[in-house]
Amino acid sequence: MSSIGHIIKSERINQSMKQTTLAKGICSTSYLSKIENNLTVPSDEVITFLLKKLNIEIDQVSSEKENKIITSLSELYKTAVLKRDKKFIRESLHKFTYQKLYFLQLNNYYSYHLYLFRLLLILDDEEDKLQSTYNIIVKIRDDIDEKQKFINNLNLGIYSYLEGNYQDALSRLEMSLEYVNNGLHEEWEIADFYNVLSLTYSKCDEFFNAINYASKSLLYYKDNLLFERAIDNYIVIGIAHKEMRKFQEAEKNYNLARKLAIDYKLINYEEVIYQNLGSLHAIQGSHEKAIEFYKLSLKIKEEDCNAEGYLLTTLSIIKQYSKQSDHQQVLKWCQKGLDKIVEGKNSKKEYISYYYHLEIYKHYHNLTDELEMVLREAISYFENEKDERHVQKYSILLADYLFKHHKFKAASLYYQKANKILFKQKFIVKWEDL
Repeated sequence: MSSIGHIIKSERINQSMKQTTLAKGICSTSYLSKIENNLTVPSDEVITFLLKKLNIEIDQVSSEKENKIITSLSELYKTAVLKRDKKFIRESLHKFTYQKLYFLQLNNYYSYHLYLFRLLLILDDEEDKLQSTYNIIVKIRDDIDEKQKFINNLNLGIYSYLEGNYQDALSRLEMSLEYVNNGLHEEWEIADFYNVLSLTYSKCDEFFNAINYASKSLLYYKDNLLFERAIDNYIVIGIAHKEMRKFQEAEKNYNLARKLAIDYKLINYEEVIYQNLGSLHAIQGSHEKAIEFYKLSLKIKEEDCNAEGYLLTTLSIIKQYSKQSDHQQVLKWCQKGLDKIVEGKNSKKEYISYYYHLEIYKHYHNLTDELEMVLREAISYFENEKDERHVQKYSILLADYLFKHHKFKAASLYYQKANKILFKQKFIVKWEDL
């Protein structure tokens, strides 16, 4: 089957052209709709007129040439998924995207966009191309083979995950489980799928499943000496054990990841591992040990000029000093964070969430009268960002502050806001369900 209808539709949408405008003088709007949805086979004459009006030319290339392009892209897809080298992906992808490629074989048309979409998800910095490809991906119907369905659900699951819609991501990924054992996939594809699935289960607080699938993925990566991917799995397993309060198991997996990172000089992973080790000791109340690991992570982030990572770890250190009511250290580290934010042009806008976090801790430990105003602004900001965790956290803090200052009505409103989020997190509708 030809993909010409999909090509016409995607080009028309890209040009913000209405169906009535494109069809005018060529065919009826209803007939164009059938063409775009591959429900009819138009004459060569109609196709020529439509393409001319869209100002595009499509070369009639051989099936063999199309297949070679898809094979080449598939090889890039495998390397990219296993290595995650963004520079390599960007350079290699250029030959597939520097000009419009039109695949007349419908199967190749789908494969091209499925592979392209995953590569763009890994890059995560080409919003226009990603959105354009996403618009094609979401319209793919059931006329694709099982391997394509597997990749499509995986891609859309990753897309939802990156958007923070973890339950939607999990629903999509679980659709691909039925295709895992159909014999169409290589081991690396299944390992990659299990890796993504374990991350998503972890975000959905299904920690047994997270450990199960991360462990399956880990076996392949260790056997094939893919140490970076193995580290990914050790970290997921460590996080799952930490959340289940199995702290020794968590530390064991973090240290296995740490050994690989040190042995193979994977410095970018060291900073992540130290951050997680800091978090592990923080949850156990070992403040000094937590700070020690956070500072190791911070040192690498400074050397790597990782501004966002620097702010994340600085905030983690502040939290530990705050728990100990060490006002002097809190204020010192708040200033470090705020100085980092103002270093770059327009960086306050880029790191606005960190700005609010730091301002809150600064005013809280400085005992200033501006704390109420800063908290109200921050809560409003995090509500707009749909960041319920921090809306809840700072609503409790503001409610406590208002209560201490005898503003009981205002305090009750913020306690209610925090409780509403708590109910949502626990899937509670009525108080009787508690």
